[in-house]
Amino acid sequence: MKHQPRRWPASRRIAVLLAAGALALTGCGSNGVSAAAESSDGLATVRVGLAIPTFNTALINYVLQEDIDSEHGLNMVPTMGGAGSTNLVAALRSGSFDVVGIGTATAVDANAEGAGLVVVGGTGGLINNIVLNSKVAEGLGVGPDDPIEDRIRALKGLTIASSPPGSSSNSTLRYLVEKYGLNPDRDLSIVPVSDPSAIVAGIRQGKFDGSFFGVGIADVNIADGSGELWVSLPRGDVEAFDDLVGVVLVTTKKYLRENPKAVEAVHASLADAQRRVEADPIKVGEALHEKTFEKLDKDVFDAAWEQAKDGFPDGAAFTSENWQTYQDLFQPSSEKDFSVIKYEDLVAPPARGVS
Repeated sequence: MKHQPRRWPASRRIAVLLAAGALALTGCGSNGVSAAAESSDGLATVRVGLAIPTFNTALINYVLQEDIDSEHGLNMVPTMGGAGSTNLVAALRSGSFDVVGIGTATAVDANAEGAGLVVVGGTGGLINNIVLNSKVAEGLGVGPDDPIEDRIRALKGLTIASSPPGSSSNSTLRYLVEKYGLNPDRDLSIVPVSDPSAIVAGIRQGKFDGSFFGVGIADVNIADGSGELWVSLPRGDVEAFDDLVGVVLVTTKKYLRENPKAVEAVHASLADAQRRVEADPIKVGEALHEKTFEKLDKDVFDAAWEQAKDGFPDGAAFTSENWQTYQDLFQPSSEKDFSVIKYEDLVAPPARGVS
């Protein structure tokens, strides 16, 4: 039987809850509802820790804004803020959250050290792009439609902003430049930036020659002419990343063991959202722009959504092939030993999909 949506406005549910986030991310524990407790409308409450909305997290944002979780018996209560994946993992392990959205790289590295995180769903391929300052791009002697190897090699000597070391974005950028013959430590400068809002101004002002972040951030620069789209992963520019799941929703082994039905319902909500994107990307895009990305210029949103809409894993799964792809791409350059991680321990049964 389909549950009636809860009486909690979407605008409030997806607000950035700064006070709650400050408490949770200090690792001091939670004074909120207990895991899988029932809310007043009979739905099982799941506390979700997320970074600020980007197109890499659009799937879970769509679940929240459209109350898809309530259709699966859940009341997913989000806390959103500027915390990075590492801080979200710390908050999850301290008991402040039940599930968190993080980069696959953070989850894998943590599990290589025995963290015991479990993937509940694959929420994004790696919906990132490289955007260059338009004047810098003009002077490279290479164009945005030239072969990918030429475009990547043209980054030599440039300063590229990305997320901090250890993140999926940073690890992927390093892999990408190495794949085409550059040394990420010597041939270009990768500057860690935690606040994506600093990217747009940095590219406009020439502080950064470009950026490698989630789609929708530096697309603002593309729209105003200060930036040039150089590489788009969701567009399929780099074939090696076609089977990469770069963003995931994770929980702990303890939570999975004690709340298997809640974990199953969280994954079902994500899979439901992915099917809706696939069935009617225009409708979903319009809803996302109206409720989650309402501050983003419509033209910027449309250009970003055109790249992002095909970047969500089928059925929100993280298959054994996805795991093998991740190992093949990143184990050679990682200091962690991925062989200590078993796929069956890494991924919850509902999220394994069909391999």
